[in-house]
Amino acid sequence: MNNKSLNLNLKLTINQMLVSNIHVGHTRRFLNVKIKPYLLGHRNNIYILNISHTSAQFKILINILINLISTRQKLLIIKDRDVFNFRDSLNLKNVFFYDKKWIGGALTNFKKVRQSKIFKLNNNFYTGLGSMRYMPSLVFFFDSNLSKWALIESSNLEIPIGSIVDTNTNFLDYINYPIIGNNKSFEAMYLYLNLIKNAVLKGRQKELLKILRIV
Repeated sequence: MNNKSLNLNLKLTINQMLVSNIHVGHTRRFLNVKIKPYLLGHRNNIYILNISHTSAQFKILINILINLISTRQKLLIIKDRDVFNFRDSLNLKNVFFYDKKWIGGALTNFKKVRQSKIFKLNNNFYTGLGSMRYMPSLVFFFDSNLSKWALIESSNLEIPIGSIVDTNTNFLDYINYPIIGNNKSFEAMYLYLNLIKNAVLKGRQKELLKILRIV
């Protein structure tokens, strides 16, 4: 393994965030008052997010992901209505991606649901959750508002939760690792995706380096 293979982009720059519109929130009609500490203000009826938090928050998440993957733990990513077709990009070992309507009890009754013949015949479920043999060590949401029940199940099971937090986020109290940012533009979502993917690849490299040292 050469040094070049370890050269992955794991940082967010101010320029990247501005170009990707990470600072652009929702209209002023939609605001969770608990998001106010993350706001700079508003412009033309659109809230402007204080992205000085974003880089630091992502740094925390990236370190968690690297350690998680390097110890062969599972990451579950939930993106309801995946209009951006992220699934193929996240086809990585120990990473599971679910982008359909949530199946009640999929986590709280994980073993029973996974063994059910009905759900084994449900291709959307099986490729997303059914192939996950063990519970995830972290669940990450691109938009927790669209995945309320998955969020509640994860919280009830005390599984750590990370999520992009936009101005209209309703479930901030459930989220252990909030990341302030736009969760509706393609450019922003693509940037988040690449950071997460690179963190996972870095974790895999860290795991392989451990194995090489042992051998």
